[in-house]
Amino acid sequence: MSRALLLSAVLSLLPVAAHAQSDTAQVTGALTRFFDAARTKDTATVRASFDEAARLTLLRPDPNGGVRVMTLGAQQFVQAVAGGSGLDEPIRNLRIMIDGDLASVWAEYQVRANGAVTHCGYDAFHLVRRPTGWKILSIADSFRREGCGPAWK
Repeated sequence: MSRALLLSAVLSLLPVAAHAQSDTAQVTGALTRFFDAARTKDTATVRASFDEAARLTLLRPDPNGGVRVMTLGAQQFVQAVAGGSGLDEPIRNLRIMIDGDLASVWAEYQVRANGAVTHCGYDAFHLVRRPTGWKILSIADSFRREGCGPAWK
């Protein structure tokens, strides 16, 4: 392949790569704003992070064994944030996939109370691109109290 043809092929991919990188940064930014707002009890920003159709699905251990599935609407989550002490839930190791206006993010999380890890697991997010930016459509999480390690820095 000639150098000119190779250079042309590489240059034709730059706008696509730049757009994908921009989308990834925007999705990451939306989640960062959401968790920062939850930690500081900024309910207006938490509420604005959700799409109007948003749902949360929490998987928790059932006292009789197995798993209990709990669902919340976004407004219920906002009320929990308002009444709580601030949700300290850092995420890391994000795996982001985007196709058009849909983003899917899988991320490891820890929840902390007064600096001590209370539980951990994985969050699965779906976000939708709206004219005002990326909004959370759904969050589902796993839950465990063991194997969480020390608080992340």
